[in-house]
Amino acid sequence: MDGRILGGDAFFYYLGSYSSADGRWKGEMLNQEHTPAKGESSVFGGYEVGIGFSGTCTAESGELEGIALAGKRSLRLAASLKLMRRA
Repeated sequence: MDGRILGGDAFFYYLGSYSSADGRWKGEMLNQEHTPAKGESSVFGGYEVGIGFSGTCTAESGELEGIALAGKRSLRLAASLKLMRRA
């Protein structure tokens, strides 16, 4: 299955695409900070961040590990995602 990633939280939005087969998935996302945290430094330094990832998935959730490229830095990340509603 192939699809789109559309999501966000109180500080960031995420846009991307993925492909999956046999319980595994891989893809890429663009992460952008939309609301700076007051009095705290952003984990990505305010940069628009490209993220490549791979991991396991079901129809309702996903686990991923990836590399985020923020400016001149490379950051490792891990995340658990859950489908909130179908588009």
